[in-house]
Amino acid sequence: MPAKLKGLFDRVLLPGTAFNTREKTWLGMPKPLLNGRTGRVIMTSDTPNWFFRLVYRNAMIRQLRAQIFGFTGITPLHVTHFSEASEPLPDKVEEWSKQVANLGSNAC
Repeated sequence: MPAKLKGLFDRVLLPGTAFNTREKTWLGMPKPLLNGRTGRVIMTSDTPNWFFRLVYRNAMIRQLRAQIFGFTGITPLHVTHFSEASEPLPDKVEEWSKQVANLGSNAC
């Protein structure tokens, strides 16, 4: 994960807003304060989807779900991954734009 993105999470998901360090769960972890909320992450990368799943075993998605959003109570976290994004064909960009617009219109 890029350091600037991790820094954004660290500055937005603050103690007292996203989790409570004074109250603990039965596992001894800080109590999540964003229970009942869901999330959507739209991610681009140059890594092909099959390689991302098989070789990296979805490490970035697992980190986002468990260690960042799940820690604060945001579940389920839905992830849309667009791969080979550095130099996509114009048709591919149009397809991605339609998918994102569809996701946004279904969320309302």
